[in-house]
Amino acid sequence: MAKRQPTWSRRLIALLERGLPPALLEDHEMRRRALLIEGTAWLVVLACALTVPVIAATTTGLGRVASLAADVGTLLLTLVGPWLLRRRGTPAAAGHWITGCVFVGTVYAVSTTGAFASPYWILLAIVPFLAAQMAGRRAGHLWGAICLVGVCALFFAAHFTNVLPQFHDPDRYATTTAIYGAMTILAVHGLSHLADLAKDEAIARAEAAAAQLEHADLEIERARILAQQAVAANSAKSAFMATMSHELRTPLNAVIGYAEMLVEDADAQGLPDMRDDLVKIVGASQHLLGLIDDVLDLSRVEATKLDLQREQFAPEDVAREVTEALQPLARTRGNVLEVRAPADPLRAMLDRGRLRQVLVNLVGNALKFTARGRVTVHVRGEEVGPARFVVFAVEDTGIGIREGDHRRIFEPFTQVDSSPRRRYEGTGLGLALCKHLVEMMGGSIGVRSEFGRGSVFTVRLPAEPPARAEPVKPAAAC
Repeated sequence: MAKRQPTWSRRLIALLERGLPPALLEDHEMRRRALLIEGTAWLVVLACALTVPVIAATTTGLGRVASLAADVGTLLLTLVGPWLLRRRGTPAAAGHWITGCVFVGTVYAVSTTGAFASPYWILLAIVPFLAAQMAGRRAGHLWGAICLVGVCALFFAAHFTNVLPQFHDPDRYATTTAIYGAMTILAVHGLSHLADLAKDEAIARAEAAAAQLEHADLEIERARILAQQAVAANSAKSAFMATMSHELRTPLNAVIGYAEMLVEDADAQGLPDMRDDLVKIVGASQHLLGLIDDVLDLSRVEATKLDLQREQFAPEDVAREVTEALQPLARTRGNVLEVRAPADPLRAMLDRGRLRQVLVNLVGNALKFTARGRVTVHVRGEEVGPARFVVFAVEDTGIGIREGDHRRIFEPFTQVDSSPRRRYEGTGLGLALCKHLVEMMGGSIGVRSEFGRGSVFTVRLPAEPPARAEPVKPAAAC
């Protein structure tokens, strides 16, 4: 378990993180290196600033000017490192840049203060450490080799040439060594502490992420169990609906049969009043039987137990059959019912019975929600590349559907007006069953409607079933 960081540490990290690219802060290792680059840059700036009075006290003349110029140059060049970090978005370039500034500044200080007698040698020892922490392990190896090459070059220049100047007063080396030794110790300790802070926060974030992941796993498992229960409940519902629909149809067929026999008896005995009542019984029973058939078909579709029987026929013939069968309902509502089809006959390979069922539902709905208007069944063919489609559009001038209800009407047991005082009766199964049947035949169904102006239900079906891929014959052996 990661320890909770003190307030000042969190504030320090927040200050160093300000302005850093979000991509750097998402990865724990990149974030740690970015924090070290920021911290090292500001430590170098602080060290250069504190060096100014030391240079002023231990140098004179041209040496003071050169040393101050080198010190200020190192300070300004170091500030380029954080800019590179934000510009590039990766710590590699910024880490190498700041390491190079520290190396060049240290070599300059060593070469102008007595070479191997210089008090600045201690700063050269932390260069590989800084490179490894800020830019990676390979960078540490690289800068370690560069430091060794620099030591060899200084050794050669100090023993075999006289090119190294002497700007500082050797009598002040004890004071200078103490100052820079203390600064080096504080710098290494501060950077190590900053690295630990970044590591602890990374551990804390990892633990929080692990806790969230565990919680997410629990939620996924819970959702999986709920999904299994929903599937089981849906299967049980479909089985129950299929069983009950079958059990209801048997006695209802008997009621219809006996009622029709009584109608014939009433005709034979000249009882018109009784005959009218019996006709109403037959009509209500047949309507109820149609609703039960819809429930049975919907349950079969949901249980994927409904088979399609494809045959070749003319789609406009089915549309005319449906309109002829529903002409009495159209006359009752005062509607004009017609079919518009192309002059050239169309051909389709579909389930004729299921297509007729879809059109009966759509045209019946159009007639039910239209009074003293017009219902038109449009039939046309479409070609998209090599594929051929048959399109049925049932257009009415009825009450229309509000835009927010266009999708809801295709849900089972859903009606636009579901209040107890609704004007139009029905179970809300017709459009849901149409949608299922059309999709089973590889087509689509949609609606375009304006409230108060009428509706157009469009069914688009492939004229031919999709071709099955022929199995690849194995190549003959050579």
